[in-house]
Amino acid sequence: MRTMKCVQQDIVREVTKTTTPKINFSFHEVEVPEPDSSQVLVKIRACGLSLIKQKVLGEVLGADGRVTYPCGQDISGVVEQVGAGVTHVNIGDEVVGVLPLDSSLSGLGEFCVFNEYDLVSKPRMLSHVDAAGGIGDCVRAYSALHYQARICAGDTVLILDGASSFGLCAIQITRLWGAKVITTVNSTAEKSLLDSLVPNCGHIIEVGQSSNILVSSVMEETGGIGVDVAIDNGVRMYNNEEDCNLPSERRRFTTPHKHDLISCLGVNGKWVTQQSDLQLDPPDSQALYMRGASLNFLFDGAWTLSYAQQGRYQHILHDVVDKLDRGQIKVKVVKTVSLQDVPEELANLDSLRTGKIVMAHPS
Repeated sequence: MRTMKCVQQDIVREVTKTTTPKINFSFHEVEVPEPDSSQVLVKIRACGLSLIKQKVLGEVLGADGRVTYPCGQDISGVVEQVGAGVTHVNIGDEVVGVLPLDSSLSGLGEFCVFNEYDLVSKPRMLSHVDAAGGIGDCVRAYSALHYQARICAGDTVLILDGASSFGLCAIQITRLWGAKVITTVNSTAEKSLLDSLVPNCGHIIEVGQSSNILVSSVMEETGGIGVDVAIDNGVRMYNNEEDCNLPSERRRFTTPHKHDLISCLGVNGKWVTQQSDLQLDPPDSQALYMRGASLNFLFDGAWTLSYAQQGRYQHILHDVVDKLDRGQIKVKVVKTVSLQDVPEELANLDSLRTGKIVMAHPS
């Protein structure tokens, strides 16, 4: 029986009204699994570092008494073993995929198991690091822009935090499809990075320490019409001092209020939110109603939790990997680290504003 080392997140304190769960990242020794008839065992070459909210993992995996969860979903690697019924991949193939949230294994380890239809072939010229660094954010951006916002050429799209790894992917896909971009950054350094990676990406709003200029800047840029699509990176929900001290409202960086996002929308606009616990008050609903606007929750993990849309998900994976290979989408990998360094990097990942950190195994 083979074993392997992987990184998992350990919940060490329950959440209350005034505290958030304390999470430690540590190494665990687990068995290397045997794939069933429709599964593939992949030897991991690279994995993009990302954080999944513990509340979401609790909903997916069950929270009753559980204190350990896997982490790391964005994988590039080599097929080590295939189940008897697998027909789409072979041993030795280089593949890319996103581990489902209900996977019992961490991507930040040595091996993981995929359903064969959750993987696509990695082009030879695309590195494992770039593939793992881009696949997750590109799938999320593709889901938001195509399947939820349904953007068209000529639309105006507001993308918050454009220098983040997700923001960079969303901006590049938006421009490839002929839509106009308005995006936000928190600092001059972020603006410089965005200008260097995506020249002439669109109108950039530097919000700095205040999001008060967001609505006025958007309206000025759109001639008072508003945007067709707004994609957030989380929003603030409260104004009063007591509620603003709730753990969910504490932000390390400038984050707009939900009312600001609604105010940026034009007629029949679409708001795509990553705020899983978003609450709308009656005035917010009325403001959306008067615009004929719609609200979508961006949760790309739904693709692999239900296989009802498997063909569409495969299309996304193939198209994203092709665009990464052609250089139509460029990934900003700010650092590559060894598996040994992963716990420390994950503990500080909330402070990363730009680009992606990728764990890579030696070839």
